[in-house]
Amino acid sequence: MTKSFPDGFRWGVSTSSYQIEGGAKNDGRGATIWDTYCATPGRVANGDNGSIACDHYHRWAEDLDLIKNLGAKHYRFSVMWPRVLPEGTGTVNEAGIDFYSRLIDGMLERDIEPWLCLYHWDLPQALQDRGGWTNRDIVDWFGDYTELLASRLGDRVKSWVTFNEPNVVAWVGHEEGRHAPGIADPRAAMRTAHHLNLCHARATKIIKGHFPKAPVGFVLPMHKGYTLPERREQDAHLIDLFEAKWNGVFLDPVYYGRYPELIFDRMEPHIRDGDLEAIKTKVDFQGLNQYFPSYIEAASDKAWPFKHAEPPKYFRRTEMGWAIDGDCFYRTMKILQNDYGNPPVFVTENGGAFIDLPDANGKIDDQDRIAYHNEYLSAALRAMKEGANVQGYMPWSLLDNFEWAYGYEKRFGLVHVDYTTQKRTPKASYDFMRNVIKSNALP
Repeated sequence: MTKSFPDGFRWGVSTSSYQIEGGAKNDGRGATIWDTYCATPGRVANGDNGSIACDHYHRWAEDLDLIKNLGAKHYRFSVMWPRVLPEGTGTVNEAGIDFYSRLIDGMLERDIEPWLCLYHWDLPQALQDRGGWTNRDIVDWFGDYTELLASRLGDRVKSWVTFNEPNVVAWVGHEEGRHAPGIADPRAAMRTAHHLNLCHARATKIIKGHFPKAPVGFVLPMHKGYTLPERREQDAHLIDLFEAKWNGVFLDPVYYGRYPELIFDRMEPHIRDGDLEAIKTKVDFQGLNQYFPSYIEAASDKAWPFKHAEPPKYFRRTEMGWAIDGDCFYRTMKILQNDYGNPPVFVTENGGAFIDLPDANGKIDDQDRIAYHNEYLSAALRAMKEGANVQGYMPWSLLDNFEWAYGYEKRFGLVHVDYTTQKRTPKASYDFMRNVIKSNALP
């Protein structure tokens, strides 16, 4: 199989605001739900928080230089909602707008295309106090927020992402309670999912009103379900329901104007007349995040009749405990190709956490991460050879950063960050990816 990517294949990198910015006390930033979640004992490993993170708020120019030197031409970053609207609505924090304006200008000066993500999980705490994603008024709040960014920054933004991983917001944040805001209420989670879809549609309409030709999409971490070999007969019927929950709740209404039949009864109480017609929107690109296969088994004590199971022992694993499976990556691309009209796909996150120990010279020879990216990129090439419309790849992540409930224990970056000194050190995987980008091919 060829190891070369098509001419024009777009290489980039991804980060998110709360995970790297820090600057929590700077220039009028409001509180986020993650500030609150981190302050709750026992929620986050080691009591870590994102108040300093990678100090990107002050070191953004250095970080953009790292992207430029990587050879990446596309950068997906996110705006922190309470940095520009401390109360979520109302008074604009001009210092926050100015920060993102400088950041975008810095990208353009370095020939990097800005991909602005409106929401990567850092909801203003002031809006959470008003019900957050469970309050239907959030469609208007999110619309106002989108209008602000479109009118003030949109003239320089090349592509727009409405949401990063709305299924994680709904299921992990509102059903399982393992992410902010830490709610464990299955009905609230379904309502949240529907409101996220409505917000995506509202934001798309607003952006297109300003910039009709600007590409707009959303990012979904797609799950491919598998049964354990010893339970294949007992659990096979659960796969469709699992994928309907994790993928279909967010893909089906946007692409087809409907919710999956298997979960419609759960969604129906939250749907009003005209909602599904509004949610169905033209997708300029589909952002795909994919890391691992999802093994499931039957459960009788959960909101759903399944639960995640430990993958078979024959898989290699990352430090997150995630199974490494490039074939699963391939299969998610085939789902988009075969079931959703083969939209333009940009892999907006993919990567692995590994133990990154500097040697005596301070170098990090992260061969495990290189092997991971090689396997998954090979799988992408396989899908593309079979007609999947994959147009770009952005590894997660540029920098080691705050990894949500794991705090600073897990490192995904192509660049090592010393959290005491904030020194950036490119790893061997950075050099690997730079060579892949330069040659537009795997070695």
